[in-house]
Amino acid sequence: MKLLLFDLDQTLVSTGGAGLRALDRACQKLLQIEKAMDGISPHGKTDPAIVREILRIRVGNTAATNGHIEPILESYLFFLRDEVQQSPGYRVLPGILQILQEMSEREDVLLGLATGNIELGARVKLQRADLNRFFPFGGFGSDSEDRAELVRRGVEKSGVVMDPADVFVIGDTPLDIDAGRQAGFNTVGVATGTYSVDQLIASGATIAIADFEQGRDHFLSSTFIE
Repeated sequence: MKLLLFDLDQTLVSTGGAGLRALDRACQKLLQIEKAMDGISPHGKTDPAIVREILRIRVGNTAATNGHIEPILESYLFFLRDEVQQSPGYRVLPGILQILQEMSEREDVLLGLATGNIELGARVKLQRADLNRFFPFGGFGSDSEDRAELVRRGVEKSGVVMDPADVFVIGDTPLDIDAGRQAGFNTVGVATGTYSVDQLIASGATIAIADFEQGRDHFLSSTFIE
């Protein structure tokens, strides 16, 4: 049995910036801060950690507490539904639908998520493309701000005792790769975000591919799913 844990943003889908716009709207409404995400990189971070960073930079250290983070995330979810549905740049990334369909039909493969999105936000982002059906469980930013820990939670939620050698954490950033490695699992870099295949390999990825269209065969042979 193999377990494939997928990151979401820039690995499964690109929302065309919907999440960033939703966070900006939430911060404008609750904190009266315009363009809160300017200069803050979301890549590979958990949603709560991103909000904590916004509060620390825009408001001050004393504001970055869980009591301040939760209302912003609630407001973010409200705006995210609208932003995802209206986003003209929303797209499923190359080869994703095909590989998910193929893997979901196999009895020796489990599919899950390992994403910094809080779970409700992840479900909103996947719903537009009808991808939630492939992912009955996962590790989310709402489970832990620590990426390695949320990866472990994703494995636990599979309900199967897995050999670490049979778990593959799939993502588009070095932080995804680092989280998978820290958790003790194999990692697959996918260069559909801002990092190249070479950069993902340099960050420690077990393997890296350009995308799941060009790299399907290499992915399957390298993970021994044949």
